[in-house]
Amino acid sequence: MRRRFLIIFNPAAGRQRRAALEQIIAALELRGAAVVLKETASLADARAVVRSAVASGSYDAVVAAGGDGTVRLAACALVGSALPLGYIPLGTGNVLAHELGLDRSVAALAQMLMRGPVVPIELASANGDPFLLMAGMGFDGRVIAALDHRLKNRLGKAAFALPSVKALSAPLDDIAVEIDGVMHRAAWAVVANARHYGGHFVLAPRTGLMTPGMSVILFHARSKADLVRQLIDLSLGRLEARAARPDGGVEMLPAERVVMSGQAALPLQIDGDAAGDVARVEVLGRQASVNLITQ
Repeated sequence: MRRRFLIIFNPAAGRQRRAALEQIIAALELRGAAVVLKETASLADARAVVRSAVASGSYDAVVAAGGDGTVRLAACALVGSALPLGYIPLGTGNVLAHELGLDRSVAALAQMLMRGPVVPIELASANGDPFLLMAGMGFDGRVIAALDHRLKNRLGKAAFALPSVKALSAPLDDIAVEIDGVMHRAAWAVVANARHYGGHFVLAPRTGLMTPGMSVILFHARSKADLVRQLIDLSLGRLEARAARPDGGVEMLPAERVVMSGQAALPLQIDGDAAGDVARVEVLGRQASVNLITQ
């Protein structure tokens, strides 16, 4: 049984999420656990805290309390360590929670952290930077780049509405996508290391976080109306059916190595966080692993 926990939490997440976290901490302590909470406001700070925890030998697990970006920070810092990674989903999309099928009640999460099985998870990388879930260039990169995170903390998913409209108003991108040596072109491309996307939506039905291999989802929109129809099918769970149609404008392809290139630098998102504007990104599967606590 795990009893000694280091929990990392972004203080900018807001009072409501802090209150939810405090309930879980109370449940852990009621069960005899010792919890140290560290507030980390930056990437460098989070990595330093996690690496210090690994070196100290004082903990049974490091726990990321927040969204998918917070989990990724902790996972990157734990690469090469046997110390397991726990997860308290407090974000907006919580893709990882959907991927794992988590029961998010306080009691279930406390039980998972203390007694849940540990499963090795393979991380992919984007330009050498590890990630758990997905990397996207094109439409979703533009949405995340335009997102106001303070507004997201207050409004949740509603904060994505204006950035989505702005991304749809931009000209369609033309992205060269090399998949295991074969060239393709797309208006939007997502490399998926997991099945879910944006919360409960299923983007890559042939891929799973606990199975090897990635999928590339290519959106061949010829117009903004095409892209809107593809987005609607994604939201309604019909994207795989669209990809099966010759005229669907969507491809789902297995991949081990993917290179996405724009004619100019384009916004990139990794695990739902903005990763800057890049002209080229190389995505590789099976680059590292982390031990993840599951239910």
